[in-house]
Amino acid sequence: MDEFARLQAKMKQAYEAEKYFEMLRLLDRMERRKGLSPDAIWGIHLARGMAQFELGATEEAVAAFRAALEGGTNASIESRRRLMSNYLMYLHYLSDVPMEKMRAAHFAYAGLFSSVRPFVHEKREEKARLRIGYLSPNLTDHIVLSFAVQLFAQYDRTRYEVVLYSTGERKNEVTEWIAGFVNGFRDISALSPEDAAREIQEDGVDILFDLAGHSEGGRTLEIAAYKPAPIQLCGIGYFDTTGLPAMDAFLGDVYCDPEGADAQFSETLLRLPQSHLCFTPTEQLAHFAGAYRLHSPIVFGSFNNFAKITDEMLVAWKEILARVPGSRLVLKNVKRQKEPVRYMEKRLRRLDLPQERIDVRCATRDYLREYLDVDILLDTYPYVGGGTTCEALYMGVPVVTRYGARHGSRFGLGLLENIGVGELAAPTAEAYIERAVMLANSPDLVAALHANLRQMMEQSPVMDGKGYTRSVEAAFEMLWEEWLHGGKREEG
Repeated sequence: MDEFARLQAKMKQAYEAEKYFEMLRLLDRMERRKGLSPDAIWGIHLARGMAQFELGATEEAVAAFRAALEGGTNASIESRRRLMSNYLMYLHYLSDVPMEKMRAAHFAYAGLFSSVRPFVHEKREEKARLRIGYLSPNLTDHIVLSFAVQLFAQYDRTRYEVVLYSTGERKNEVTEWIAGFVNGFRDISALSPEDAAREIQEDGVDILFDLAGHSEGGRTLEIAAYKPAPIQLCGIGYFDTTGLPAMDAFLGDVYCDPEGADAQFSETLLRLPQSHLCFTPTEQLAHFAGAYRLHSPIVFGSFNNFAKITDEMLVAWKEILARVPGSRLVLKNVKRQKEPVRYMEKRLRRLDLPQERIDVRCATRDYLREYLDVDILLDTYPYVGGGTTCEALYMGVPVVTRYGARHGSRFGLGLLENIGVGELAAPTAEAYIERAVMLANSPDLVAALHANLRQMMEQSPVMDGKGYTRSVEAAFEMLWEEWLHGGKREEG
């Protein structure tokens, strides 16, 4: 084994051991070697991006993935597609990506499927029952399931048959539980994209709902590219256009997709009249017992992935702490590794935040109890919280969010508007700071929100499973009628 191969083996060991700083040092040594092949350079960029993202160094991770995309390689088309999906996913973590650049990057994804010939669907006929397929790599206790499970539990069984298609290798008791709701469950994780698509087509699926998009490396999109169903839509598990011509529609709502947002999507944008997200708390969350007590001085918090926390966000939080004397900030990651905490502490020092007032924590199993440690949650931007925001609100913690023009930056706005506290959503950085400071200076209001937010949420469209499912089914019927009467045809 030569020196490069030894370094490569050590690098893989470091990644598996979650030693990302060591991994980056080894990659630096590998990159300094002369005469590296394009494939070796491509692999170094890819590994560097993975390590940097795990640390929360998102800008550097995106730059590494961009370098891999722009470099020459003999890597398989599947590897390049998955790299592109990861790159598109991570672009949303950055604060300075123009709308046009984001749109163009997603639309470029379609060029990786020039060799794919979509299936043709010519037979158009009325049906007493439509077969709906849901395609997902996360049919476990993943947060996406909290936003999809009502579609499996509440559907109209006189009009629809539902089949779940799992592309993920991981299964658990939750998988068995949701499989019991529906008419069929298929594990297609071991199949090639084309074979998986063929199975969906042979099952006679009329409408296929992709619950992942470019997340998880875009595995579901590789299947959807073959057009296994005559009607295909995306949403819930991804927050932007797929850029894939085989995808017909994207599920949104009036808050996340204001007038004019249609141009951002290659798909037809479907706006639900209230929320396109319906939250179902986990059993652990629903039965949590713990008494909240207002802190003095006030304690802010962020329980989002550290990769979502941009420098601009940290600067805004620094200003909030300055305007609320004595206040503290709890930063809790979604990952249990200690190295991202070390990296975050390094960032705090670089930006001169008051570290003595900031508590940086790893993820823990008993993380729900730590919501009792904070009074106000500060959302990230432009990649805002979805599941994290819902968990916080259900725990009674008010959330201050900022929103922009893109669908994915407006989840917080939509959730808060539907619950009845839209005043906590801000359109600019300064307004975001002002709302956080205002709330912190209103302890009676904070206490009242902690006492009432769960009930407000339970009585809102955000937790109306039956009403939500009927709204989605109305969208299905509209798409089906368009199809029957000569609507959008697939290429082929």
